[in-house]
Amino acid sequence: MFKVKTPNQFALIFSIISTLIVILVLKIVLSFLDIELSIKYLSLIGLFLLVASYGLVYFLLEIFINRKIRLLYRMIHEFQTSKADYEIDMNEDVLSASETDVIDWANKSREELVKLKEQEEFRREFIGNLAHELKTPIFSIQGYILTLLEGGLEDKSINEKFLKRALKGVDRMNLIVGDLDMIAKFESQRTEMVFKPSDIVQISRDVMDSLELKANEKSIKLKFANDYDDQIMVSCDSGKIGQVLQNLISNAIQYSNQDGEIIIRFLSTDESIMIEVEDNGIGINEEHFPRLFERFYRVDKSRSRHEGGTGLGLAIAKHIVDAHGHTISIRSTIGRGSTFFFTLSKV
Repeated sequence: MFKVKTPNQFALIFSIISTLIVILVLKIVLSFLDIELSIKYLSLIGLFLLVASYGLVYFLLEIFINRKIRLLYRMIHEFQTSKADYEIDMNEDVLSASETDVIDWANKSREELVKLKEQEEFRREFIGNLAHELKTPIFSIQGYILTLLEGGLEDKSINEKFLKRALKGVDRMNLIVGDLDMIAKFESQRTEMVFKPSDIVQISRDVMDSLELKANEKSIKLKFANDYDDQIMVSCDSGKIGQVLQNLISNAIQYSNQDGEIIIRFLSTDESIMIEVEDNGIGINEEHFPRLFERFYRVDKSRSRHEGGTGLGLAIAKHIVDAHGHTISIRSTIGRGSTFFFTLSKV
């Protein structure tokens, strides 16, 4: 059975049928009126009707079909850009508008494909990093348990030593899982934030006190840039911001050299307070800046794992600062140190 597949075919068939019908009706009417037209005139009339009806039908079909396509593409485009309501101007040129919408939709689709590819690449890298981070403590625990099973249980000194080492491996896995759970809650917006006026100087002082022993192991001094005797009040979740400072200062200790120095500084602007954590350590190459706050991203993988940490501290810090409606960033010079800084709203 013959199928009409294009507007051109439909217009041609419709024009032929309509022309034949009109010619037949015309001959019947003329025969009743005793008027006789020659074959030449009937052919000319038929040709004119054929061309006119074909052109009219084809034009109307093009308008109808292209308008539907334009509406479809615009619906797709608006859906992808998450616009709830939009207006379509029915007086605009149909063909040019359709072409513009199709190009916009194609560009949007291309961008979506690039994003999907980047997300897939990030997912693979994340799974690989997670597997590597968990593999180290798991293998350690496995080794300690095998040693105990092969006779170590009978020796009390070996027994206690290896069980303590296995416990450290378990603690490390707990840290990784806990940090991942925290990031997941931030990303799904399930973390409850309690904003209230807080003294950022006191928050910083408490964190510095808690990290003093860790800093002393490398003879690193933790100090303020100035004598901040007065309170500096900001609007924040004090516990979460304390964790940001904990992560930043711990990171600074990790990457600082022996006998180094870490300075906490507060800078005031019209509406906010900038908090800086500065170290005089090894510094970070600028090429790493765009990825520093990604999960498990490490500038020096071997050094980072040797020093400890989950590789999630900066990612958590960024999520917390983002949840406060502010940003966190870095400036660094190789051989001279790094400064992480973020802002909080004044009270």
